[in-house]
Amino acid sequence: MRFKGLGNTVAAFATAGFLGIAGMIAPTAIHAAFSNTKAEVVTIRENQNNYSEESTEVKIITYNIAHCRGPYDFYSNSDLSDLEMDLTIDSPKQVYKCLDDVAEMLIRENADIVLLQETDKDATWSYGIDFTPYLAEKAGMDYYAYGSKYDFVWWPYEHQRANGEWFDTLYFNIGNAVISRYPIISAENKAFKEQGFMGWIAGEERYLDTLIDINGEKARFVSTHFGNGLIESRVMIEEAGNSKIPFVFGGTLHILLPAARETCSWCSEEYVQAMQNLIDSDLFNIYMTTVNPLERQYFTSDTENLYWTADYIIPTSNVRIKDYQVIDVELSDHMPVAATLVFEETQ
Repeated sequence: MRFKGLGNTVAAFATAGFLGIAGMIAPTAIHAAFSNTKAEVVTIRENQNNYSEESTEVKIITYNIAHCRGPYDFYSNSDLSDLEMDLTIDSPKQVYKCLDDVAEMLIRENADIVLLQETDKDATWSYGIDFTPYLAEKAGMDYYAYGSKYDFVWWPYEHQRANGEWFDTLYFNIGNAVISRYPIISAENKAFKEQGFMGWIAGEERYLDTLIDINGEKARFVSTHFGNGLIESRVMIEEAGNSKIPFVFGGTLHILLPAARETCSWCSEEYVQAMQNLIDSDLFNIYMTTVNPLERQYFTSDTENLYWTADYIIPTSNVRIKDYQVIDVELSDHMPVAATLVFEETQ
């Protein structure tokens, strides 16, 4: 699927909203699933002991895998009005190759818990492949959770793939996921704000909040993808303030340190204010406040005309960050962020 121009992308979703109204009249034309509020938690194997039972250090990776579209230049020219989103994936083989490469990276990096965004469960463009269980198995992790953001079926729809075949239905169940070596006790798929009409039709921005047992101690790990960041940052502050156990959230957050404002000319001031809200709350250990955010090694989106940090791992201040880095791999239009967190101070 290819949308050219931000206007056409917005128009596509506006049309979807209009069709939602039509769907009330003609139910066969559209279907909006109501599973967005639910989270799927799966244990692949019990008690495999593929993690250290003594360690207080946990390596977290957050990665926006962009539906396995690959590492193309998302922003192909400086005029954002001519933004081209190429969602076409040529074959199931391309999807599985992407997932295999991601799994190999997670193994190489010795990841313990992985926060995933733009993860497909059932989508036209990725041939209905369920990413999360496949990645968990390939990466040798025994537990996973998935929470849908957008769960939508639009019929009729014509879409020509590279081989010339046509499909009469556009569907996508996509969202956030967590895969883990440690047991996932529970998961909730939460909305950042009260659901509006468009959320009722196709879904909305959500965060997957998981409770994980780390050698007998519990901590919360959230995988999410912010919108403009302002509402979402306030929700994370509220969650962290109410949490009696360590709280870690990560993903594509679209927030900016004031000192990094120049790296994203098109970003709204809300991106900066969202980060400032997190800092002012004094609840979080934000690694990026301790380094120069203009250093390229911390940029998580590195394309022809866009260099900035969009992805973060942010724990509460009772969790120490031993190591923090952006992993230099080109499997998506984002790059993964890894943090080694030490929980011993909370034991």
